[in-house]
Amino acid sequence: MRTLRIGIVLLVCAAFGYSAAAMDLKFELQFPRAKRVYLAGNFNNWAANVNGKPQDAGALMSTGADGLWTKQVEVDQIVVRYKFVVEDASGRFEWIADPNVRQQDPDGNSVIFVGTGPMEPLAAIRRMEVRSDGKAIVLVLRDEREVMLDAIEIKGPSGIDNLHLDAKATSERAIAIEWTADDQIHDFDARLKDNSRYYGGGERFNAINQKGNVLRMASSDHPEEKGLSTYKPVPFVISSRGYGIWLDSTTPSTFDLNSTERDFVIVRDHARRMRLVLIAGPKPQDVLSEFTRLTGRPNVPPSWAFAPWKSRDVHRNQNEVLDDASLSRKHGLPASVIVIDSPWETSYNDFRLNEQQFADPDAMFAEVKRQGFVPCFWLTPFVNLTNVTDMKGIDGGPASNFEDAVRNGYLVRSGPSAGKDAGKPSIVPWWKGTGALVDFTNPAAVEWWQAQMQPMARWGVAAIKCDDGESNFVTDAVFHDGSTASEMKGRYAQLYLKAANDFLEEVRPGDHTLISRCGFTGTGKYPFGWAGDNHADFSFENGLPGVIIAAQTASLSGLPFWGCDIAGYMGDATPELFIRWTQFAAFTPLMMAHMQSNKGPWDYGEQALAIYRDFANLHTRLYPYIRNAAQEASEKGVPLIRPMAFAFSDDAAAASAQFQFLFGPDLLVAPMFQSGTQRSVYLPRGTWINYWTGEGIAGPKTVSVAAPLEQAPLFVRAGALVPMLPPGIATLMRRTPEIDPSVECLDDRLILEIWPGDSGSVACADGLSAAVSKQGMQRTLRITPGFARDIEVRLRYVSPGITVSHSGPDSTDALRDGDAAVLTFPKASEAFSVTWK
Repeated sequence: MRTLRIGIVLLVCAAFGYSAAAMDLKFELQFPRAKRVYLAGNFNNWAANVNGKPQDAGALMSTGADGLWTKQVEVDQIVVRYKFVVEDASGRFEWIADPNVRQQDPDGNSVIFVGTGPMEPLAAIRRMEVRSDGKAIVLVLRDEREVMLDAIEIKGPSGIDNLHLDAKATSERAIAIEWTADDQIHDFDARLKDNSRYYGGGERFNAINQKGNVLRMASSDHPEEKGLSTYKPVPFVISSRGYGIWLDSTTPSTFDLNSTERDFVIVRDHARRMRLVLIAGPKPQDVLSEFTRLTGRPNVPPSWAFAPWKSRDVHRNQNEVLDDASLSRKHGLPASVIVIDSPWETSYNDFRLNEQQFADPDAMFAEVKRQGFVPCFWLTPFVNLTNVTDMKGIDGGPASNFEDAVRNGYLVRSGPSAGKDAGKPSIVPWWKGTGALVDFTNPAAVEWWQAQMQPMARWGVAAIKCDDGESNFVTDAVFHDGSTASEMKGRYAQLYLKAANDFLEEVRPGDHTLISRCGFTGTGKYPFGWAGDNHADFSFENGLPGVIIAAQTASLSGLPFWGCDIAGYMGDATPELFIRWTQFAAFTPLMMAHMQSNKGPWDYGEQALAIYRDFANLHTRLYPYIRNAAQEASEKGVPLIRPMAFAFSDDAAAASAQFQFLFGPDLLVAPMFQSGTQRSVYLPRGTWINYWTGEGIAGPKTVSVAAPLEQAPLFVRAGALVPMLPPGIATLMRRTPEIDPSVECLDDRLILEIWPGDSGSVACADGLSAAVSKQGMQRTLRITPGFARDIEVRLRYVSPGITVSHSGPDSTDALRDGDAAVLTFPKASEAFSVTWK
């Protein structure tokens, strides 16, 4: 056995990866004046420290006449952290780092890496480094000054012959570690020594922090209690230790997050290789931004997509479609999209409109457009052999395009388990009959499918509702490009949504969107996702609380554009639930009323209708604010819905506040997730202003907030500048000759709300910028309009006796409107300022 001065250390590793055998290390400290010296580290429970005094007598070091203290200990860690605890003659204890070791963690502990040989860098970037001796692996995290923040031990796969390890920097913030053997499929696993909090993993309904869970990265159609199931798995998590883990794989892998072993994250995959991409923080924003840069970010959806959507489970006839449009306008409910859900075709997914259901489609869709709406059509990736005949005009036999798809080999085929039917289309049951999935690995099949969709262009299709897609094919299904069913489990959603998006881009360039139930890594670049099938109740198992969680977990997984069904798909919502779900959805990117009961906002009584109207109008008026946040998602990967653990990652109390979030940078939303009119809200550092009362509250602080039915707890960051639209906008479509003149459309008018605070700024996506500064008792707002437009400035919650002045364009005098002082600047084009004190 060799024992060397600390800093040159040994570890015996058996087999590839890491199987630590016990190893002796000799530690030395020259300190002649010490009465006693203890050695405390992660290998001896920090010598059982109590109030700064080691309680473990076995940690006492030995000394010679020369004042050199020594201790030989047995360790089995790759990353060794330690300090010397020096007791002086007076009995005072001092914890000091090893003067012979340069590397320290943020707590000042000396850190060494132990291997069978020198721990050489395999790959290094400024903020991250992967070291290995060929077997043991260490991930080193650094800050912008390249000072070490943390070090993570990694144990690679074992039991695989001829395993090869490689590591490469893939960007300025990411390093990929890859294990390969031969071209066969193996059971890979990687173990990262980490015991912290974990965020992401796809759209999950159970919790924001997934610690203690085993997440299976496979989508499923699960309308029942959600548990750990997901429509949109993403094999990516953010660790609160300041880094991210992305498994670059489309197979049904698992992330065991301290469930089986308390101190380890275990990533398992059954594949031809294992490629782990490690992403440097230290903040969650840094990790998520880089993940989305690597996997794809969305374009900003068109303006009309951010207005409320009107949908129902079934339109039984043409009049019901027209009712959705006319009643929305009659009741003053803003909306820009009408969803034509299933059924609407003569056979499911043959794209031939059922004219027994919709007698005059040309007139119907012309009227929809006249009212300021665009249509969204429902589909799934099946081509049916048999159809559920749940509407007059549907043919129960094969879809009109089924034989063509079979003849040309455009469908997913059965594998050997089908016996005599092997190689034939894999016919599986689904809720609208039986059919086979389009094989999107076949370019000819993609082209054929997109050609099938062309009839929708005649009706002005602007959006597609991509239902299903959770790849419910048999385990040995055969694909055109040779991919296995396992490899296609996650990839199918990627190809399905890409094909639908590409079709829309062809027929409506730059002016379209999707809503999809399925998803996987990278599908966030095809907005929007929606939360699938949930119950119309307050239950944690499958009701509103879980959907509030899902909004946030999706956002943390690279899915920034998200929405849900108001007020739960299944069951019949009470008026209270409808109101509370509405209030939550108003602060999500996609606000959509859709229920299996086919009810509309006008079916829950006058009070519920009035509250829906208020929040639908607020959502619509917030469009400029939402548009700014959407631009940030597109350019930087920062989601519109920002969980507290994400927005305030250095605040431990914020991390546990999972039923509240930031919507954009300045609105703190705390939805009512249970029946009642009161709830507690955690306000992080800074001052937060109650939207309804104007009360400013300094955080960090937990407060009890009144929430009568007409209000949802909502706070604005002090100093926020919130751009909004004027009241009365009915549609977020720009005016065209086809839209009735009575329908108020989106235009360039802007209201800028200035909330109390000493400073704040905003830069709008359309070119307007503004900032507030304070000097003494005077505050000054400086605005650059970007182009000629009508601008209204509203100084919120200012005292009635303030003095307001301005420079620049003509303006009305400051008028009082409720809690605000209001100035209007018609056709402002040059920079100007407003001062008040």
